[in-house]
Amino acid sequence: MSYLAKREMIMRQLEMLEAGKMRTGRAEVTGTVDDTAETIDQLTKARLDYEGAIELLTKQPLIGTEAKEVHWYDLRRLTPKFSPPEKDDWSVPGETSPEAALAYFEKHEGLGEGLEICEEGDLAAEFILEKRKLLRRQVSLSQQLSRGVPVQEFYVRRR
Repeated sequence: MSYLAKREMIMRQLEMLEAGKMRTGRAEVTGTVDDTAETIDQLTKARLDYEGAIELLTKQPLIGTEAKEVHWYDLRRLTPKFSPPEKDDWSVPGETSPEAALAYFEKHEGLGEGLEICEEGDLAAEFILEKRKLLRRQVSLSQQLSRGVPVQEFYVRRR
């Protein structure tokens, strides 16, 4: 909540500075030196830092912006088993890293502990983890998530 409060305070200060309603400056022997442009730059950087932190903490970017750190991950077997009790592919939206996606699959999809990323030519590789862009679409008051274009592929094996 403190991130939200600080972000709101920074937004108000930026609006006032840019509109000329608030001036900053420092007194020196030679007179008052105005550092408004420097202050605006500092506040703009702080705002971007807080917005990035909020996005990472909630895994939800601000409406109207693209996710920079959050992706959709698909995991699929290299050799499908096709037997009814066995599942061959899984997906998870909104993860921040391939390692976090693997941890999710281990914990929530019953793949057991010990999934790790390996080299492309590793003969022990059992899965392919595909990192995709995460697309968001505003639907009424909520957001609908869907998978976008592939960004990167990782080979995964069991430890």
